[in-house]
Amino acid sequence: MRVQNLARSVSLAGVIAAMGVAPVLLSTQANAEDEIEVGVVLPITSVLAPYGKPFVDALEMAVADANAAGGIDGRKIELVVEDSQASNTVAINAINKVMRGDPVAVFGPALGTQILAIMPTTEQAKVPLIAGPSTRKVTQQGADYFFRNSTHDAIAKENWTRYLVEDLGKKKIGILHVANEWGYSGRDNTAGFLKELYGLEPVSIASYQPTDKDLTAPILQMVNAGADAIVSQGHPVDEALLVKQMKQLGVDVPHIASGSLCVSVLRGLVSAEEVAGHYCEGPDVIPSLSEKPAVQAWVKAYKEKTGFEPDIYATHYYDAMNMLIQVMRQQGADREKIRDGLRDASYEGVIGTYKADEEGNLWHNAAIMKFLPDGKIEVVRRYSN
Repeated sequence: MRVQNLARSVSLAGVIAAMGVAPVLLSTQANAEDEIEVGVVLPITSVLAPYGKPFVDALEMAVADANAAGGIDGRKIELVVEDSQASNTVAINAINKVMRGDPVAVFGPALGTQILAIMPTTEQAKVPLIAGPSTRKVTQQGADYFFRNSTHDAIAKENWTRYLVEDLGKKKIGILHVANEWGYSGRDNTAGFLKELYGLEPVSIASYQPTDKDLTAPILQMVNAGADAIVSQGHPVDEALLVKQMKQLGVDVPHIASGSLCVSVLRGLVSAEEVAGHYCEGPDVIPSLSEKPAVQAWVKAYKEKTGFEPDIYATHYYDAMNMLIQVMRQQGADREKIRDGLRDASYEGVIGTYKADEEGNLWHNAAIMKFLPDGKIEVVRRYSN
């Protein structure tokens, strides 16, 4: 793996260390002429590091296995990694640096705001961009070269809306979200499904900045509005903070968080005691809960490499890289052939089948999990399209 210009770490070093994010080492080794470059633009540092370093680990594992098996017609795959941090500007600079080389494809962040920032560059260069943001509008831009390797909010938020109203009987839903494109996607899709399916309006909607360190005010806004359930769309650090402060404030209503809370739990940002009774949703169940031998083998291998169990998003990046490798072995390492191959292929990854729809969405499932007092996790609702 080659990291071209890793930005200096920000002041959240202690938080990042708690997430188990190891430093990425610089390498000055030049690319051999026969190597196939795959670009990687992910937040390796900053508060968004849980959306970056775990994915790099997953991509490295897939590439290492492929290279050990002979690569692509004898050519090794080389990951060219740039840090997008927590900034659209940095993300744009990162994709520009990656594109100075000759990548046949690029893996981008699972952050809609950053994907929308870098997508014009990859579209102009006609290079396939693969990423897992759930922001609904990402695949509604008419992009020809973008592929989403995870579930979008129109699926996930319908799933959690139906669970709250139909399964739990809740009708006074409060929505709490981070103030960016991803947060707005969760807000708008949830409010839309409440209206469309049940004729309901959210009793309260509150937003916060991703750098906020106190969520007391928006939590109390939900309570004062009489919310009998809360949904939240935030990043791992703020989802963990939300859970901790709900406990401190004695707020005891059903709370379904975005998949970031699953990441928070797996990365040790919140304890089993603190998260007990809360829910998280995601594109599928946490891999360690699967009984499939292939998934358990993946979980074991990832944990041996990183010290942590993989979340579902890291698993999607692992599967998507293997899907790309399969396409290159069948079609060749050419951008147009890769784009066409990703459009047409049906790929069986470790957790299931990936198949592109007309928008380039490869994954079409969703799940809701509940954290139990004994530290176990219960799957309470699954959706498969």
